[in-house]
Amino acid sequence: MLQTNYPVFGPVDDLMLGVFRRFFEGQDVHVGTLFTVDLEPPMVIARRERKSGTLAAKTPDERFLLPAVVSVNTIVSGVDADQMGDQLQEACRHALRTAQQEQWMIPDAGVINKIENSTGATRVNDWATSTGVVQYASLPKGWVRHESIYRLLIRPPAQSTITNPFITPGQ
Repeated sequence: MLQTNYPVFGPVDDLMLGVFRRFFEGQDVHVGTLFTVDLEPPMVIARRERKSGTLAAKTPDERFLLPAVVSVNTIVSGVDADQMGDQLQEACRHALRTAQQEQWMIPDAGVINKIENSTGATRVNDWATSTGVVQYASLPKGWVRHESIYRLLIRPPAQSTITNPFITPGQ
């Protein structure tokens, strides 16, 4: 296994899972990185993205700060789905801001150093776009999806938590 003297970053998806699972702990909200048909709303699907037209945040030194673009999708259902979708997105905004302000360190993932909302939470049509087919093209009837996009600067996690099988942090 290669050893490096530079900080090792963990997966951005693991950071998102750690933040949202901690924030929504004890609530009936599924948190994941992929949508599957066997899930039931309400749910938060958050993952690192490469969105067309969305640039990552700038960092003066990528050895110590990792820029990432993440999408936060919420899926809800019911007669008040539009309102619930807005409310769940607002809760997600608070989760990310709380994690950044309180400097939550997610083991093997990192710490949110800076956060910018790139695209505010809006209801999204689930059809193919100019950038390709969307993952949510066939949501069940009555389900509503909202999406927001954030630009993050992430600090590496405590190096003792790294579980990367290809590289280990130097001592």
